[in-house]
Amino acid sequence: MSRFPFPIPHGWFGLCLSHELEAGQVKKVTLAGRDFAVFRTESGEAAILDNYCPHLGSPLDQGCVVGESIRCPFHHWQFNGEGECTDIPYANRIPTRAVAETIPIQEINGMVMGWYHPEGREPYFELPKVDGLNGDEKWNELEFMDLELPTCIQEIAENDVDQAHFTYLHRMPAFSETETVIDGPIKNSVSHMDMPDDFLADAVADAHGARHQLERTSYGPGVTVVHGTGFQSMKNGEMGEFLLLNIATPIDDNTTVLRWTMGVSKNIADEDDLGPSILYGFKTGVDDDIPIWREKIYRANPVLCDGDGPINKHRKWTQQFYDMEAK
Repeated sequence: MSRFPFPIPHGWFGLCLSHELEAGQVKKVTLAGRDFAVFRTESGEAAILDNYCPHLGSPLDQGCVVGESIRCPFHHWQFNGEGECTDIPYANRIPTRAVAETIPIQEINGMVMGWYHPEGREPYFELPKVDGLNGDEKWNELEFMDLELPTCIQEIAENDVDQAHFTYLHRMPAFSETETVIDGPIKNSVSHMDMPDDFLADAVADAHGARHQLERTSYGPGVTVVHGTGFQSMKNGEMGEFLLLNIATPIDDNTTVLRWTMGVSKNIADEDDLGPSILYGFKTGVDDDIPIWREKIYRANPVLCDGDGPINKHRKWTQQFYDMEAK
């Protein structure tokens, strides 16, 4: 039973990292309470089908890839990435209804992404190619982390705009000068913060009064690109930046998986542990949130005060991603 008064939102959500899905490999993933088989064909294309064969319901993730199709382990029916049945080894004719359900998929920024909409509506906004994550070499070696969290995707996103809790829960200075621009399903915010050195890594010091800038751009409820600037290397004195690709995936009404991809600009990446240290700083913050998320209820009409941050503005933006009739 869900603790929250809304359904799972629609949008683009992460299925797996690209490097986790090799040619010929099949993985079972769960999105919005539904199991899927994600596989990579022998030619290298990623595909996704409902995990349960339309024949008699056997799990496709226990099958194997044959050329450009996935083969069911039970009777060896084969389905291509469009869901079309391409072979039944013992039948003279393939039934017209022998079609496996699928959802829109794309591979971008080192992630295999799937589109979820409860009514089956096609995608109406695109995901951008993020500088440094599509074959170019802006960043040092990328770091990855994933976390399973006991709450819904709405609570996690709302956490980012709850400015006061950063001071009192995470023991960090408050955000300041936050600016937010909304354009349909895209939300961009820029904030400045006086971040303590030990929150990130010993190898990174402040420059000009520890004033760091964070720019967050969200593409629907499942994808946020965080760009941090204003960091100075303790080792070489150069100013640098970092990138965090934050992909949230609703597993069900009460569970969300976060997948992080972190890059640090090469000019401050002399320290081997800099990227992992920054990720650890973010994870430490999430660890503080988890006990609260596990028990927290959702207040639809909260009592807010000045200094809380743009919580209502964020909620108004997220309303477009919910089909309340799907609850």
